[in-house]
Amino acid sequence: MSDLQRILSYTKKYWSRFAISVSTATLYGIFSAAPTYALKHVIDKIFVGGLDYLIIPFIFCFIFLYALKGIFAYLSMYYMNWVGNRVVNDLRIDLFSRIVYFPLSFFKKKTTGELMAHFLNDITMIQNAASVAVKNGVRSFFEAIFLLGVALFQSWQLSMLSLLVAPFIVFSIRQMGRAVKKASGSIQHEMGVISSGLQETFVGIREVKIFNGEGVEKDRLEKNLRRYFSSVLRNVKVLAFAPAFIETIATTGSGFVFYVAARQVLAGVITPGQLTSFFAASLLAYQPIKRLINTYAEVQYGLASASRVFSVMDMTYPALADRTIQIVSFRDSIVFDNMSFGYDSNELVLEDVNLTIKRGERIGLLGPSGSGKSTICDLLLGFLTPVSGHVYIDGHDSMKISLQSLRSLIGNVSQQTFLFNDTIKKNVQYASGDTSEEQVVEACKRAHAHEFIEQCSNKYHTLVGENGTLLSGGQKQRLTIARALLKDPDILIFDEATSALDQQSEEMIRLAIEEISKNKTVIIVSHRVSLIEKMDRVFEIQDRQLVERRIGDGGERCAKNIGGSSYL
Repeated sequence: MSDLQRILSYTKKYWSRFAISVSTATLYGIFSAAPTYALKHVIDKIFVGGLDYLIIPFIFCFIFLYALKGIFAYLSMYYMNWVGNRVVNDLRIDLFSRIVYFPLSFFKKKTTGELMAHFLNDITMIQNAASVAVKNGVRSFFEAIFLLGVALFQSWQLSMLSLLVAPFIVFSIRQMGRAVKKASGSIQHEMGVISSGLQETFVGIREVKIFNGEGVEKDRLEKNLRRYFSSVLRNVKVLAFAPAFIETIATTGSGFVFYVAARQVLAGVITPGQLTSFFAASLLAYQPIKRLINTYAEVQYGLASASRVFSVMDMTYPALADRTIQIVSFRDSIVFDNMSFGYDSNELVLEDVNLTIKRGERIGLLGPSGSGKSTICDLLLGFLTPVSGHVYIDGHDSMKISLQSLRSLIGNVSQQTFLFNDTIKKNVQYASGDTSEEQVVEACKRAHAHEFIEQCSNKYHTLVGENGTLLSGGQKQRLTIARALLKDPDILIFDEATSALDQQSEEMIRLAIEEISKNKTVIIVSHRVSLIEKMDRVFEIQDRQLVERRIGDGGERCAKNIGGSSYL
């Protein structure tokens, strides 16, 4: 019930419309039951009493009652759907607002397909459950309550007899709900697996085709669909058996009640009108009760989905807590103080790293693939947390600085470029506020991207495709550089940022970096010595530690351990 209560808590913001929806649903229930009460007087006064002059007034009475029922049905459905859809939208926004701020470690554990399943499958199931609950649940509840109230008013003895089967029906409904919720969780899990597999296939379609893997992917999908089909069938068995079983119990009880009622009419205990009104109310109450049973099953689907969604929303990351320090600008230095890091706690990638980078310095990082060059950049960006030691920015522990202010200081261009499926201008402008087109053009000129943009069909308004598939690797990389330059950060990190560029373009970027570094702090990670040979200081990662290298004319080099303990 906690998941249901949590969903209902989202209605607090819309309490006025929610109150209107409940009020109109109540009135709908009243006017649904009123004709069955009037039926008693029709039978007793017209058919038994012979008062034929009441026929027309009763006809207009029924028309009026059903017209009011229709009006309140419309109002209740409109306001309930309004509230229900707003709640689902708020839930979707809250889920995204939580996930988007989670650390990168979360996204490494969760596949894109799983995350998309939360938004497209789980939220949709909640929305469907909410729609069914709105359409059939609330209105059917009040309809059934007032119809049963009429039956109780006409004969409380017969009503009590009818309740003898209630415990069996309630028990059956509860068992059905548990089975449906369990089956629903299995269905949603298998759908998440299917979604993840399809996402991997489509993203990696190039590799699939290179290795003739179409058959492998087809077999994998068929295997996943078979498991999904089995989960669906388990749920269908429950949904097919439960209503039939409940209907059998209800019919058995009704037969017994009818026998007792018939004896009472013959004995003159109740009038024919009372009997007719009682059974009309009881039989009409059967439909909303049946809808409530089906609604209960649908709600179990939604609750299973809600449980999955809330489990993600409730995830906590201690590394994100206590980040209260706000930094407006970078003024002095970056200090790595005895900092160690390892992706596996038993094996360090970096150990006791000590490094001070002064404001305005140009730093180069060399090292083989996997040595930890990009790790240093990710530690500075707050994507990773040191195992021991600290990273200080202007004397503040980076673990205490808010991630928003930390990353506002830093512009990062990595080897893995990413562009949104939008125009060139929108991609360069991303998250840089209301920058003018002139500023966008200037940033692209500094990144040496303006030349190829001018040759595009729509220039700066050209669509780049999904992740820039309509551009070459070098063109994509130049746009990401322009995006970082337009951000105008105090610190610029180039992590193999020119790897996809030809020698001429790399030289242009190197000259641009030299110009930028006049009033910026620049960190360049590269395999190419030519790109970093004019840096103020160059470091190489050797045996998990930073070693400074001096690259002089003729290739003469010397190095010293940054910790000051040894010299090479």
